[in-house]
Amino acid sequence: MKKYSRKATLITVTAAVMSFSMLCLTGCGNKNNEPQETGDAVTESPAAPNTPLASVYENPDWSYGQVAISGGGFVTGIINTCEPGLFYARTDVGGAYRWDKDKDMWISLSYSVSDDDKGLLGIDGIAVDPNDAASVYMIAGTEYFSGGKTCVFVSHDYGEHFDVVDVTDMIKVHGNGMGRGNGERIAVDPNNSDIIYCGGRTGGMIRSTDSGKTWQKVESFSITSTSNSNGINIILFDGNKNEGGKTTRIYAGVSRNKDDNIFISEDGGESWNVFETSSEAAQKLMPQRFDLDSKGNLYVSYGNNEGPWNSAKGTLYKYNADSKTSEEISVVAWTVGDIVIDPANDNNMLLVTSQVWKEQPNGAFGDKFFRSTDGGATWEDLDGKYTMSLNNIPWIEGAAIHWCSSLAIDSSDSNRVMVNSGNGIFACDNIWSDAPEFYFESRGIEETVPEDIITYKDYPLVSAVGDFDGYVHEDIFTPAVRHTKQIGSTTSITIAADNHDIWAKVGGDESNQLLCYSVDGGKTWSDITNSPESGKVFYKGKVALTADGKTLLWSPSNSYYVYRTENWGESWEQVEGIIGSQNVYLIGDNVDSNTVYACANSVFYVSTDGGKKFSRKYDTMTNYKRMAVSPDEEGRVYIPGGGAGLLTTADKGENMALVPGLKYCEAVGLGKPKNEGDPYVIYVYGTAADSDSKGIYMTENNGESWMRVNDDLHTFGGTGNGEFISGDMNVYGRCYMSTVGMGIVYCDKNEK
Repeated sequence: MKKYSRKATLITVTAAVMSFSMLCLTGCGNKNNEPQETGDAVTESPAAPNTPLASVYENPDWSYGQVAISGGGFVTGIINTCEPGLFYARTDVGGAYRWDKDKDMWISLSYSVSDDDKGLLGIDGIAVDPNDAASVYMIAGTEYFSGGKTCVFVSHDYGEHFDVVDVTDMIKVHGNGMGRGNGERIAVDPNNSDIIYCGGRTGGMIRSTDSGKTWQKVESFSITSTSNSNGINIILFDGNKNEGGKTTRIYAGVSRNKDDNIFISEDGGESWNVFETSSEAAQKLMPQRFDLDSKGNLYVSYGNNEGPWNSAKGTLYKYNADSKTSEEISVVAWTVGDIVIDPANDNNMLLVTSQVWKEQPNGAFGDKFFRSTDGGATWEDLDGKYTMSLNNIPWIEGAAIHWCSSLAIDSSDSNRVMVNSGNGIFACDNIWSDAPEFYFESRGIEETVPEDIITYKDYPLVSAVGDFDGYVHEDIFTPAVRHTKQIGSTTSITIAADNHDIWAKVGGDESNQLLCYSVDGGKTWSDITNSPESGKVFYKGKVALTADGKTLLWSPSNSYYVYRTENWGESWEQVEGIIGSQNVYLIGDNVDSNTVYACANSVFYVSTDGGKKFSRKYDTMTNYKRMAVSPDEEGRVYIPGGGAGLLTTADKGENMALVPGLKYCEAVGLGKPKNEGDPYVIYVYGTAADSDSKGIYMTENNGESWMRVNDDLHTFGGTGNGEFISGDMNVYGRCYMSTVGMGIVYCDKNEK
């Protein structure tokens, strides 16, 4: 069993937790806020914080966080709790978060996920003990990362620390798979918090009877897979049906249609049967989410596919297992993403569609909201009644609330609801008023995939980001402005070293060349529509400018050649010397406009004629390609050498040397020196010669000594897609790292 922690304090509950209300510290309890009976024993709430491992390395000299973008990715689920104002959220590639109402922002619970375990940033389900908001459980795994490893995360202190239990040999999940907005596929028995059920996409159902410490297969549940690889996608306890200290009635949803897809157990999960009442709907549609009212009526939202983008039709059903009745509630014929019922009044219900594209108040097209105040007898379309606001997060302007599949209502304030979206979370504090006001409530949720980053002295931080172009940060702690020219997933961006007004960036796809440039510092952009080869559409890849900005080089993702232009694409020429490589990393020397460097297929290349012809200089023996060039020393380049360490040249590749003190280097970047005249700080993602821990290291003396920057609690899943580490040229002791889906993370050296 592994230990994971979010914060840098493992011995006791952190100050952030200690500042919670007294109710938080004593748990929510049952309806009377008393210890909950669990059969023969009485369990007090909450459980003690997880015991730390003595070997965990903490680094008190540094602070860590995520560069403020706020939102950006698909939040797949929001879970309310028994504690006033407390919510948890899960994402498909960026880990989990907890809402901190005092700080008015989301707090990441996933900083300590390691590079090897980066697949565990895909959260496929969250459950919170209905009687103890401090006890949170997550099922995590990503099919294409970490060998498909699947684990259950267990915390009893609000996600500050986690025990991690590997259940891969029983079930597998996929947090970034189709149907990731369904659920939740993990649930805690409200009458006995020791009992937890979890459904796999493959493998069937598992159960724990010791609060998640150990797990066993539920052999009586026979379905172990579905054709859409979404498996058991919902588990829900009916807490009103209990006996002998546990809930007897449990529902389970299976992601399929034209076959039985809702199952019920009346004996606490010992046996399972088809929920016959739902047979009519099961022949047509797939269950998306469940909800129960206080009378035990089960509401099921349906779609014709699992989502989030392939389902167009659906409906809502109301079932009663006692009377064996079913009723279709014909609100919409589109996919119903979720329904939430006011815990204080069963008559109040809010429904949201999923994958419907209708005009919203800001002119964008997304999902629709309907509400009922008479128990579902009639429904009010909120179109034309609600408003949307940015909440001081500028980049979200003009974006829709879309891909909605999860609603959560505050347990103590029925007016406050949250809804997930493909770009974050929206909230509303007056949902039952005549004019509900939605606003973007994603501060702290940093779920983007960084692809590129640029930092120059006395210049803002500039990034390229998957799906959302990229951002310009004057202040990394304030949500930034998105690039004015929006091309979607931007894989590379470049700014001329001697003229910061000249920019270029690239994205696109198989049918659309999206290469553009700016000559006014990114304020306005022009498209380069002429292809380097007539009749072919090139896209994505890497771009670079020479220091003077007069030559642009491009290595497209779908070409085995590199191209250059001196007239913004009016004419192109194929460069010499680099053939048979895609996504060649290119960067211009910051001092000499005639010199350009390239790295491809483990080979380091140099051109001294503005990129017309490249000469092969060195085999780096590694596939890591991103180089760092000195801001003011002509010919100085740093190249990650993998198992060889860090390579450097001071003469444009004529001679190569190893920077001492490293035995592995995956990424390298330079940052501001501590004092004027000192060497630039070198940051690497790798392993120091005297350490066995892969992580972020820095040297202020060209490798004579290395300092660990991050610690075991701040590993962020490694460098992800962008594979970059970069120092800040304006702040000493600050560096940035790309991630799989946690945005751009930063490390700040604490002042003494």
